[in-house]
Amino acid sequence: MLSRIEDEKNQGLAGYLVVYNYISGISLCSQTKDPSFWRKLGKMVAEISERMSEVECENYVRHHNWDPLNAHKTLEEVRKYFPGDRIPNVNVDSVIASLKTIETDLKDIPKRLQHTDVNEYNIILGEDDEMWIIDFNDLILSYRVFDLGHFIGYMTCAQHCNLKTGGYVFEGYSSVIKLSDKELNMLYDVVIARFTLSVSIGCQTILSGGANDYVKKCVDNNIVYLQKLTNFGRETFNKVVIGI
Repeated sequence: MLSRIEDEKNQGLAGYLVVYNYISGISLCSQTKDPSFWRKLGKMVAEISERMSEVECENYVRHHNWDPLNAHKTLEEVRKYFPGDRIPNVNVDSVIASLKTIETDLKDIPKRLQHTDVNEYNIILGEDDEMWIIDFNDLILSYRVFDLGHFIGYMTCAQHCNLKTGGYVFEGYSSVIKLSDKELNMLYDVVIARFTLSVSIGCQTILSGGANDYVKKCVDNNIVYLQKLTNFGRETFNKVVIGI
């Protein structure tokens, strides 16, 4: 939960505070759900995005490795850890170039506060398919296409790389938020970039000796996902997920 802190004494202390709450339920992970569930989830994520866009945060500046607007710089730093022998059809140079192009093409679109990490572990299910999104620790000021791309990528891969799941999620999201054609044409590149970055940072963590079992499992899974996503290709992804 994000709460506004007012600077009543004019001491330069105004800002936002992340409040941690306990939520009873289980994570979505690889649970199988019907199309209506994924549409409902997509709609809920879009509604949360709309609410966060109401937050006044023009001066909210934060840089970290998972910031999409910083991703090409981060990827340049960790590219040497990318397991190209295991994913030969991913060209890291091309991914970095696409991120730079996307950032340039989006410069005229307003930035909004974004979650950046709506994955299956950060979606909690209660009784009767009640849903909550957790882990707002990495909030950044960025573009919606990044948040949507990451969300679709994670949901697709959580369902064994079933692109139809991504399509259902997109339908629900689009019932609330309509992205421009320019943004939609970037979605595939955003998804590939996210998983390329995730694999690279994960491999760096493993080689440095700082990885736990969760990180190792995520890296192995993401390598498989990235292989499948690149095998699908842009045309199939766009046709199945966003209908173009």
